[in-house]
Amino acid sequence: MTGACPQKMTVLLFRALLSLLLLGLLTPGAVLAQDPAQQQEEEEDEKAPPGVRFRMGRRPSLRFGRMLRVDFRAKFQGDFRGFVPEQRTGEELFDLRRRRIGVQGRFLRHFEYEVERELREVNPWRDVFVNLRYLRDFQIRAGKFKIPFGLEQLTSPTELDFIFRSRISDHLAPARDIGITAHGRLFRRGLNYEAGAFREDGENARTAGLTIAGRLTGTPLRLIPLPKSVKRAEVGGAFAISELPEGPFGLRGRMISRASFFPNEGQRIFVHGERRRLGAEMSWMPGPFSVKGEFIHVQDERRGQGLLGEDLPHLISRGWYLSGTWALTGEKKDNGIQPRKDFILERGIGAVELAARYEQIRFGSSEHPGRPFRHERAANILGNSNRVWTFGVNWYLNRYVKIQGNAIREKLEDTQGDRSPISGRDRFWTWLCRMQFVM
Repeated sequence: MTGACPQKMTVLLFRALLSLLLLGLLTPGAVLAQDPAQQQEEEEDEKAPPGVRFRMGRRPSLRFGRMLRVDFRAKFQGDFRGFVPEQRTGEELFDLRRRRIGVQGRFLRHFEYEVERELREVNPWRDVFVNLRYLRDFQIRAGKFKIPFGLEQLTSPTELDFIFRSRISDHLAPARDIGITAHGRLFRRGLNYEAGAFREDGENARTAGLTIAGRLTGTPLRLIPLPKSVKRAEVGGAFAISELPEGPFGLRGRMISRASFFPNEGQRIFVHGERRRLGAEMSWMPGPFSVKGEFIHVQDERRGQGLLGEDLPHLISRGWYLSGTWALTGEKKDNGIQPRKDFILERGIGAVELAARYEQIRFGSSEHPGRPFRHERAANILGNSNRVWTFGVNWYLNRYVKIQGNAIREKLEDTQGDRSPISGRDRFWTWLCRMQFVM
């Protein structure tokens, strides 16, 4: 596949985002419908007397008159896991996967902030940013946060329907980096936009080079006379463009066990030039049900990466997933599941949800001249794919505690050599149980 089509789509998306930024500057803030809970909190802060106040809502909070608000947050997740057949992962049966603490809030009325840190030595700082919210439909965010790309990647890990994100969200979406964006919601939340520039290509790729990214989501069916639940279906698209330095920086594919299936274990594809990401997404949450899906396409140029210094066909990484959930206890899904009656304390069972997801991710060359090889400088790279089923049960004991159980089945296409944890075997099962506390 040539780069002409993605390049044209990128230009069109970027022009559309620039138009929306201009519209945001010219459109009154009243056009935007504010979140009711957030609006109520702001009204309470406006009426608050001077001085320091302590408030315990969902999380502890300090209010310093109308000037400063500090909400304290904590996230802890512990995983039990097992593999069939057994794989050498170098990890223990139990893993305290996340130990995060942080603060968020507002100051001087129009500024919002968030600081979140993982309690570990490697890459500890997560979200660290300030957001200017003078106009509600045209806001500016600066600091370290997620590049606006990918529905599931932009979802907090504590709010995921499954224990792990899909393979495309983990490997093809860029994740966090340092940058600045303009964002907002227009037409009573009917159209959401975000566009910005970032220092590098995100933590999932870790390559140097300026990255330009943008994302549009909306509810186009709201203008058609359809049932209210159907009108709330949301669709969107995103792009990201970055420069790749010369070297072994091609994207990799890994299984749930972290074993590499593309390229070979310990190997990276040599790239140089431009990386272009394109994504499409949809989300529909009628009552206790939800349906979500994504498609991501990534194209890496390989200028001068042949054995004789010639240009090679692009490295192509693409995939998709489709997932569905059903809250057996009847809670609505749209604003996050909140149990009608907490487990034990309110003599309830909490909330119980079933979930299933099918996904596929594939890596290979954009063109196929000659015989395919596994070599990192091959003109025709021998591709590989991973097809994954995930079945899950989520138990929300109360607003703070959730227990998840997942059974994951992976099927590899190429199983020779180091492209499979066990050479020649293509099917693997992973069993997971996660206990989560969020405040």
